[in-house]
Amino acid sequence: MLTILGGGGWFPAHGRHTATALLRTGPHAIMIDAGTGVSRLVERPELIEGCVSLDIVLSHFHLDHIAGLAYLPALDLCDQTRVWGPGKLLYGTPTFDVLDRLTHEPVHPVPLEQQDIEVRELPGEEVELGGMRVAVRRQDRHTAPSLAFRFDDQLTWITDTAYDPDSAAFAAGSQLLAHEAWFTTDNPRNETIHSSAAQAAQVALDADIERLLLIHLPPFKESVEEILLEAQATAPLAESAADGMGVAVFVP
Repeated sequence: MLTILGGGGWFPAHGRHTATALLRTGPHAIMIDAGTGVSRLVERPELIEGCVSLDIVLSHFHLDHIAGLAYLPALDLCDQTRVWGPGKLLYGTPTFDVLDRLTHEPVHPVPLEQQDIEVRELPGEEVELGGMRVAVRRQDRHTAPSLAFRFDDQLTWITDTAYDPDSAAFAAGSQLLAHEAWFTTDNPRNETIHSSAAQAAQVALDADIERLLLIHLPPFKESVEEILLEAQATAPLAESAADGMGVAVFVP
């Protein structure tokens, strides 16, 4: 089961926290990014109850994707918790060094090295986490490079990138595509670094994926109906992410 903890981007508003999802496979859990949606686990601790491992994979280091790491000391985490980052892969800087800057006074009172959390580097191709193969793809169409993720053939997760026609080849064969939808074609916003709803749907069409979940939704209006309708014109089964929603994925 995939649970959306934060379906929005940039800042939380209108009931949408930022950039966080939880993929649960039995006693294992994978968190996709760690935005402000991490706080949902305080409200719903049952989502990680009984977990023996929690792997947090970060697509990049923008604050709307990592702010929730500051909340981890307040949570009853799994026995084994690891953060996987793209520091060396994308930026030539160890992930620990990037995150460590944010976990000391005067910014944060609990240093990362005092938390029972292991920090690891994401490899350039794939890694096995919680019994799933997690593949990564570098995306250079953002203010800083980001990563797309593919979790076996169940889920491909694409966020924080301008439209990239090559994304379809990475996603092809997945049961579900989660793709950012930051604006509609008629009202472009940050189009050199983000994707429109129509472009998200085009990736799904080209990848021959019927199930499309729109993520990293804009915080500026309460309703994202216009974004959803634009996507559904090409991908009729498209849904927009809502905090707390569960999405069935076919896991082994």
